[in-house]
Amino acid sequence: MCTNSPTEAPEVLSLSELKVNLPQDVYSHLSQQYDGNGGTDDGSHPEKILECMKISPGETCCRVNLLQSSVEKVIDALHTHLSRSTNGDDDVQYTVRKHETIRDVVTIRSCSTSNKRDDLFYCNVPPPPIADASHAFSSWENRRKKGWPMNHRAVIVDRFCGEAVLRGAHVFVKGILGADAGIQEGEEIAVYAHLSSNKPIPRGLLQENYTGKCVFLGMGKSICKRSDYFAQSSGIGVTMTRLAGPSLPPLNGVLVGKIMLQNLPSAIVVHALNPQRGEVILDMCSAPGGKTSHVASLIGNDGLVIACDKGRKKMTQAREFFLSMGATCIIPIATDSTKLLLDENANRNRLSPRQLVEAAAANVQSKDEQQLLKIKGFYPDSFDSILLDPPCSALGLRPKLQVEIQSADELQKHAEYQKQFVKCAVPLLKSGGIMTYSTCTINASENEKIVRFILTEFPCMMLVPISDNLPGLPALPGFGLSDEERKMIRRFDPSDRDIDSMGFFIAKFQKM
Repeated sequence: MCTNSPTEAPEVLSLSELKVNLPQDVYSHLSQQYDGNGGTDDGSHPEKILECMKISPGETCCRVNLLQSSVEKVIDALHTHLSRSTNGDDDVQYTVRKHETIRDVVTIRSCSTSNKRDDLFYCNVPPPPIADASHAFSSWENRRKKGWPMNHRAVIVDRFCGEAVLRGAHVFVKGILGADAGIQEGEEIAVYAHLSSNKPIPRGLLQENYTGKCVFLGMGKSICKRSDYFAQSSGIGVTMTRLAGPSLPPLNGVLVGKIMLQNLPSAIVVHALNPQRGEVILDMCSAPGGKTSHVASLIGNDGLVIACDKGRKKMTQAREFFLSMGATCIIPIATDSTKLLLDENANRNRLSPRQLVEAAAANVQSKDEQQLLKIKGFYPDSFDSILLDPPCSALGLRPKLQVEIQSADELQKHAEYQKQFVKCAVPLLKSGGIMTYSTCTINASENEKIVRFILTEFPCMMLVPISDNLPGLPALPGFGLSDEERKMIRRFDPSDRDIDSMGFFIAKFQKM
């Protein structure tokens, strides 16, 4: 039974009205990195980033799995799929093209022939034309006062589902929290995202009893009646037809095993690493596995890729993903990568990664161990290349309707944790080997300062240039890096309209 009082009015926002807020000390911390220490802004730059954060990039990036397809075949298949999925809607057309410089990336951009799709950004209820149910709520006098649409029934989804919707996904039933009574299959409905608050929202809530804060995401068509939303455990509940943000194509279940939906910088990381055939490569923080599978794609399964992450469930799921991508060269391991370095004096017969994998495979005791081999760690100088993309504050993700970071101290804890990965990675890398360090945050303490830490604490590590054909901005000034060093780095700003991507950071090192 719902405990909310139906007399309380919810706060129903348009996407344009939504303000993504940061704790004051976090905002000040980020402001200082732009206007202090020789920075490039007046301190208002975080405000520009927050305004862009709530909106998806205008392009969908598909990284082609070269193990199971080609760029040309994927472009043809996407053209066919998108022409069918628009169902004759002349307002939605998509351009599909190969990325100008990244050879295995295909981009999709909508080119709507009218402005009615963009209008939803400024609406908190659906605009005309009205649906057939124009008098559905004529007897509910308070509905208009509460801010709900009078011409459409509505559903409320959780924030994570809402962010996925803004990226082009349909609404899965597991993400639906509440809905109007009487929703029928095929009905056009309004979709809202609940913004987390201290009040938990019981799943199955009637819309009239909702008293929280939510944002209008767009319009969709119900796949089933209301009761099925909460009776089913999987499947799509609402197919989206119009979005409040950029019109992006739903590609869930499309070309499975042949493409990977990734933000552009995530695909650039592996090209910066530039893995070679025959190499032994380590991905220290692999799950969910997108970058690891990219490595396998670029080397054509010719090599050994060790994929690590702490969570066993996550790595079991990653293993299934690798198999679906045909990435047979990847060995997934559930382990804490900060403890991956073995004492070289503990075993006189130092085994290579290949030998350790073979030994673990020969000693499998159960089906569980067969799926994820039991390997405690590796010896120094074991890997030709290392991809290090450690857990971070994720302040670069788009779209993001709310920020979880609670304090500037939390940002610093992320940076200290990242250093633990670095301290393990450097000894594991062979002399002459390549390591990339990347994050999906805009926080310089986790980016430029970590680069400075690596260069200071490990004189054997040298910052090297990333290929000129890979896009991105230089590192921020004022954090101990020379102008020459800053130009070697790729930083992606969420408010950069030229690239229009998520916030991201990539640095490349070679061990001397």
